[in-house]
Amino acid sequence: MPRLITRVAACAAIIGAVLWFQPRINEPAAQVSNGLNLRSAPDQRAERLAVLPVGTTVEVQRCLADLQWCNVRADGKSGWVAADYLIARSDGKKVRLAEAGKQMGVVIETAKPGG
Repeated sequence: MPRLITRVAACAAIIGAVLWFQPRINEPAAQVSNGLNLRSAPDQRAERLAVLPVGTTVEVQRCLADLQWCNVRADGKSGWVAADYLIARSDGKKVRLAEAGKQMGVVIETAKPGG
């Protein structure tokens, strides 16, 4: 009986680890349409963490309600970018994320972080 419990626990741990490290498939993806600053906060004066080159694919985590700023993940870094420079696909067409984000299921934040 103890062997069975150990085996079941080991299987559960393996399955849990596999599920935990699966890529998030429900996050909208977008591409950078212009060299874009990745910032620490949704503000032009916030610290610049990186510059994302044209064509970089980003995972959109969430956007502010006005769709001016989106929190994204790219190349192992997370931060905020101006949504006007993100291009996504909607109904097979390329669209600015700032225009089509709500229809695409982007998570919308009602207040600025920390505010």
